[in-house]
Amino acid sequence: MGVGEATRRSSSPGLSDNIPALDGLRGIAILLVFGHNLTPFDQASAGASKALGLLLNPGWVGVQLFFVLSGFLISGILLDTRRSEGYFSAFYARRTLRIFPLYYVVLLVTFVLLPALGAQPTAIAQSSSNQVWLWTYLVNWTEPHHGGVAGFPHFWSLAVEEQFYLVWPLLVRFAPAARLLWLSLVLAGLSLGSRVLMLRLGADSEAIYHYTVCRMDALVLGAALAAAFRLPRLRAFLEARVRSLSLWGVGLLTVLFVVSRGLPRSTVLMQTVGYSWLAVAFSLPVAAVVAEHLTGPKLLSRVLANAGLRSFGKYSYALYIVHQPLNLFLGKPWLEAHGYLDPPLWLGLAYMAVLTAASYLIALLSFHLIERHFLQLKRFFVARPSA
Repeated sequence: MGVGEATRRSSSPGLSDNIPALDGLRGIAILLVFGHNLTPFDQASAGASKALGLLLNPGWVGVQLFFVLSGFLISGILLDTRRSEGYFSAFYARRTLRIFPLYYVVLLVTFVLLPALGAQPTAIAQSSSNQVWLWTYLVNWTEPHHGGVAGFPHFWSLAVEEQFYLVWPLLVRFAPAARLLWLSLVLAGLSLGSRVLMLRLGADSEAIYHYTVCRMDALVLGAALAAAFRLPRLRAFLEARVRSLSLWGVGLLTVLFVVSRGLPRSTVLMQTVGYSWLAVAFSLPVAAVVAEHLTGPKLLSRVLANAGLRSFGKYSYALYIVHQPLNLFLGKPWLEAHGYLDPPLWLGLAYMAVLTAASYLIALLSFHLIERHFLQLKRFFVARPSA
């Protein structure tokens, strides 16, 4: 998901190999997700705790930002290597090295090691018959129909990305930038149309939230942005409007927040135009960051490229994977055991800080003990960018 993808840029003229501020945007995305998933204030009845709970709840939109970033970065690389020998083998091998090792280590620990030690949580054991959908990256199609596994409700987004990127390189191979731009816009429209149709047919809101066809608009709008930066006229247009791009993005997000009354996840408004609106709103600051990087570092890049945000962005893949199991099997049981279903403000904030720190530590160890060694193998799978 954008999750964990390095901000590696292609060699298109004028585009850097690395845009630090995009790591910062990814850091914001994971912190939004943490706010939504780790909050202990969702049952608060009044006061500052309730207000904070309402403020943190919209953090689910961080996944939409991840999708836009992922679509932009990966589609850019695909566009610049689409005529290269080794195009497919390099992409799929590099994707495998980035995503699979940590993912399958987590599944092996959960479904092989813990049962052998007699330490598998009861909730996982009771739902382990559904584990095949995790191993095959299909859980986003089964979870809305009680086919998920306890502790991994967030893995649906990883499945969406892997399904999308199984097919997307095939389309990009035969679509230069101009054609890919229009193709992406058409697919975004089809994604919106699929949600409208499913709602009219009475589909469950969770199915609309999880299905790949319903959520691909953010990925393809990120791809459309990658194509736009490779078309001289559109690139010049974007470079000339750095400030307005950011302001429009903030404005669109603010309007949607007000109109939807707090960005609820599953209302009719959000599940129709809302998801696409979010994708557009997040595409604009991504465009601003890239345009600003091309025209010279300015305030936005300096803010987003700070070490703290970039660090969370660098480790965002592992952070995303580990935070929910920690929350659901260690954190929340502790709160419930001590009667803190509605904890005091100070305790709730401390709870979130401790889980964030624990997730960060595990992600740091994961990167240096597991992921880094596989990433080093990427040097054997390189598609030389075409002219």
